[in-house]
Amino acid sequence: MSQNRNRSLKNHLYPIDLLQLYDEVTEFNDYCAFLCDAFACLVVEEDCMDASTAQGLSQLSHWMKRRMEALKLKLKKTQEKSHIQAKLTKS
Repeated sequence: MSQNRNRSLKNHLYPIDLLQLYDEVTEFNDYCAFLCDAFACLVVEEDCMDASTAQGLSQLSHWMKRRMEALKLKLKKTQEKSHIQAKLTKS
C-alpha cells in the first residue's frame, strides 16, 4: 500500500475521535477535581454539610459514575476503530 494511502486512512476519522474524547475526558476531569476539592473541604469543616449539600454531592457522584461508564464505552469504540484502521493500513 502506498504511503499516501496509509496517511489518508490514518487521518480519516480517528484523530477527530481522539480529540473529541480528549475534550470530554478533560471536562470530566474538571468535575472530578471539583468533587475532590469539595470532599476535602468537608473533611476539614465541622458541621458544614446540610441536607441539600449532601443531596447535591450524592447526585454529582452518581452522575460522575454514569459519565465514566459512557467515557469508557466511547474509548472502547475509538480503540476498535483504531484496530480496524490498523488492519486496513496493513492491507
